[in-house]
Amino acid sequence: MFLWCFTINKMAAPVWMSGVEEFVKGHQDSVVTDISNGIIDGNIQLLELVENLGPFLTSVDSSTRCRGTRLLGEVLHRLPKQYLSAKEVELLVSFFCDRAKDHHSLTPHVLYGFSALSTVVNLPVGYAAKIVKEIFKEVHVQSLSQGDRRTAYNILANFLTTRIEELKPLGADFVYGYIQAVDGERDPRNLVIAFRTVKTIVQNFPIDIFAEELFEVTSCYFPIDFNPPPNDPYGVTKEDLILGLRHCMSASPQFAQYCLPLLIEKMTSDIQSAKLEAFHTLSSCAEVYGPDELKGYLGSLLSCIKTEVFTAASDSIELSALNSLTALVTGLSSSVSQKGSRASLDGFIDDILTECKHHLCEPELKLMYPSGKLLQAVARASDPACYKILKTVVPLLLEQFHVHSQPIHRRSILDQLLGFIVICKNFDESKEAQNPIVEYKESLLPLFYSLLSDASPQLRRAGVTGLVGMLSLRDLVEENHWLMTTEHLTQLVLDDKDANVRNESITALAYVATNHPDVVKEKVLPLLIANLNTEDMDCDQPANSSHMTHDFLLDTLTAISTHGSIIQTTVPAIAEHVIQSSEKPFSDNTIAEAQTALKHLVTIVEGTISDKTNLHLYYSSLMPRLLHHAIHCCFLQKEDHVFWREAALELVARILRVVTQNLDESNATELSTTVVRIFLEENLSLLPSSNVLPSNAFHPLEPSASWQQTQLVGLLSTVVCSTVKQVVVPNIGSLVTRLVHLSCHSSHHVTCTHTAKCIAGILNKLPSGTELEAIVETTINTLDGHLKDVSATGVSRHRVLTVWSWLTKALILRGHTLAGAYTLRILSLLEDSELGPTAADGFFIIMNEFEDIMTKPMHANIRLMYRQRCFTEVLPKIVEGFNSTQPVNKQYYLTALSYLLRFLPKQVLLTELPPLVPLLVQSLLVEEIGLQLSTMTTMYDLIHDAPQILGQHVDSLILQFLKLTRYKPCMKVRISALQCLGMLSTLPSHIIVPYHQRVVRELGLVLDDKKRLVRKEAVRARQEWCLLGSVQK
Repeated sequence: MFLWCFTINKMAAPVWMSGVEEFVKGHQDSVVTDISNGIIDGNIQLLELVENLGPFLTSVDSSTRCRGTRLLGEVLHRLPKQYLSAKEVELLVSFFCDRAKDHHSLTPHVLYGFSALSTVVNLPVGYAAKIVKEIFKEVHVQSLSQGDRRTAYNILANFLTTRIEELKPLGADFVYGYIQAVDGERDPRNLVIAFRTVKTIVQNFPIDIFAEELFEVTSCYFPIDFNPPPNDPYGVTKEDLILGLRHCMSASPQFAQYCLPLLIEKMTSDIQSAKLEAFHTLSSCAEVYGPDELKGYLGSLLSCIKTEVFTAASDSIELSALNSLTALVTGLSSSVSQKGSRASLDGFIDDILTECKHHLCEPELKLMYPSGKLLQAVARASDPACYKILKTVVPLLLEQFHVHSQPIHRRSILDQLLGFIVICKNFDESKEAQNPIVEYKESLLPLFYSLLSDASPQLRRAGVTGLVGMLSLRDLVEENHWLMTTEHLTQLVLDDKDANVRNESITALAYVATNHPDVVKEKVLPLLIANLNTEDMDCDQPANSSHMTHDFLLDTLTAISTHGSIIQTTVPAIAEHVIQSSEKPFSDNTIAEAQTALKHLVTIVEGTISDKTNLHLYYSSLMPRLLHHAIHCCFLQKEDHVFWREAALELVARILRVVTQNLDESNATELSTTVVRIFLEENLSLLPSSNVLPSNAFHPLEPSASWQQTQLVGLLSTVVCSTVKQVVVPNIGSLVTRLVHLSCHSSHHVTCTHTAKCIAGILNKLPSGTELEAIVETTINTLDGHLKDVSATGVSRHRVLTVWSWLTKALILRGHTLAGAYTLRILSLLEDSELGPTAADGFFIIMNEFEDIMTKPMHANIRLMYRQRCFTEVLPKIVEGFNSTQPVNKQYYLTALSYLLRFLPKQVLLTELPPLVPLLVQSLLVEEIGLQLSTMTTMYDLIHDAPQILGQHVDSLILQFLKLTRYKPCMKVRISALQCLGMLSTLPSHIIVPYHQRVVRELGLVLDDKKRLVRKEAVRARQEWCLLGSVQK
């Protein structure tokens, strides 16, 4: 018994002392927290607690002693790690060690106490070893429950992490004790800890006499065969166990004599998963084990690897076998300076060459490729292996190329040769040895050049690939070879009749452009641009005519636009082509040509915008040019024009958006100011070459202006809504007022949409304050007035409500306090027979994410989980409104609900789903195509994600889906219904089997649908249900 001095707090004692007795009796566990807080606050002394536990700890009843010991452990776990002094820890360790000798029923509670002490800061030196020895001596770990075994493993893991120097003197005794503790463990949660600990033990303790036992106690689980239960709360995966066991087996060379025979046994088994894991484990072990341990098993391992590669029964096993061969050779190469190690490496490689070399002389047989894979796997392992393999293989392949004359055989030989050239990229020339391919440069380069003019397209492609491979080797070829290769590639691009050869050549030119842009700029660009400017090319020529179309040239220019110096030439050239093609006489070909060129500009800009030099080019040159041309075109007196088309302007806007959102604050402010002045002040003098534009005819914000002018608001929106948040839009009050007026009075749909988005984008990023509140209030009052004025002329209430929806979305995204009120206004308009459809569509605007406005790349204010908040606020009101409204208005509520569900994160949707399914089913009954499509899109996902919930309504769903498969007004509805029917076949069998015959019979009628896409989907859905019937039989 320990004699401790303490001071009793007479005020607190009666309360907590009675609580101790209640805990021991098992009546009140909450006292633990009270006692812990009392100790931390200083109202209770820890020694006082132990003193009062004395009668319970010495009771003749073992269950009472258990509860007393548990109480002390629970309190220790709740104390801060640094709270206990060294003296207190010392006494507590002695106490728990004494308790460990008590009845076996106390063992879990003693371990729980040790667990708390294993993490305290002031554990005295030597006491970690004392606890460990006590556990090894008194605790039979495998007789405990899973949780208690886990506690024991965690104690050992804690000490190995924080007190390993104190444990090292235990030496082999610790290894033996650990083996005894984990031997026979079955629970995956515990094995994860056990596997993680083994590697630490191997690296810090002598395992010599227990190497076999330590290996056996872990390798008995190889290969891992574990599938976690559904919704496993512990998160233990099969991959965790596999990697943990793999680290154990590869922890020490002393395991080699036990591990390698086991791996060979598994490699020769018929179980595919065992084979795969054996090869993966060999890859991990080979480099650790080293040549001395590997050499006795090389023949057997090579035989297993060769069997899998030559038979190629499984791609994954073949790949893992090749990787393990690479690892073996890497392990043998780890000490090549030692004579014996070099002999093992050379002998092993010689054996492989003997097995494979003769197959390289037989390109007509199928074993050439597997043999090449084996040799390449060896060459990939190390520089010595690469040098030895290539010294034998490259001369042999060159000889065989000249021996065989058939193109197909030559291509097989070249494939092997190209594989070895690629491997040489990783050769370390910083060492004394020279890249082994250098010796054959004079033979390889002429060979590849000669192939470029070969009659076989396959060989021409091989020649291109070979030249690029040779160029990719550092300092292997002289500058003149880059020039010569570029000229040859350009000739192939322009003249070769085979599309695959041209594509390969374009890819090669892109590589050259990245590494030697000056060569491409000098030799390639002039030819491509000259051909691009040729007037008689038709961008829509048939496939069997010349490939030299504008589309092809644009593809090529885009592919080689990989370096800033090249982009300085290609982007202006393509931009000029856009302008020239748009000025040609209007036709479908003109539209296609200009839009294709714009798409290529978009591709280049988006792919290279991160380079500041490129960004400056786009900002200072490309943007002004495109903006000038777009404005210039709106004045043209023509029947139609490319730049009047929405698709073309969207591509221009996409370029402006990408550039603007990457500008710094200074340049973005300058750009924003310029564009706003152009549109608000109608000041075209700010544009380059403004003298060619009419000075007083540009009124893009006036409803009375032509739609060709007003739709350019989309370009204004792109710029002002894409800048960084710090940019202040000039004259923002006047701008928003003009935009609101335009959106309410314009009769052009595209103009109204762009204007509404522009207003929303501006208000979303406007800093909080009086200016924002004033502009929002003014805008809302204007819109509300128009909504209430049913008899107003020149104003469409539908367009006004669309602007209201966009404004509401802007405020919801930023979390504005008025967003809820404006949302309720949209909800109230679901009762309006005229505005109900537009109000329902407002929730599509609110919940959907649009790539051209208010996105994160555009620096918008977006609060987390805004959709969830909107859903939570709106859903009860939609359900309430649906239940109380007139039948004619119910479809509007259903449409709004379908949009809410369609864009809601699935995790939130599934929790709210059960009461909403009847409403979704009812949505399918409404003769509204948009509602039906939206509902079926949601249903399709829910059938997969919530089968139990949807299964309760399967009768109604199947009936309605079958009806919609014959819905004549809309092909998309029929296709979507068929897709949903196909997905229904994945529901549990007992739910859908009763409907099998009916569904198969009625889907047979849909096979005669007049639309091919519907017939195709019907075949797929019917097959799913037919297979269901065959499974039942």
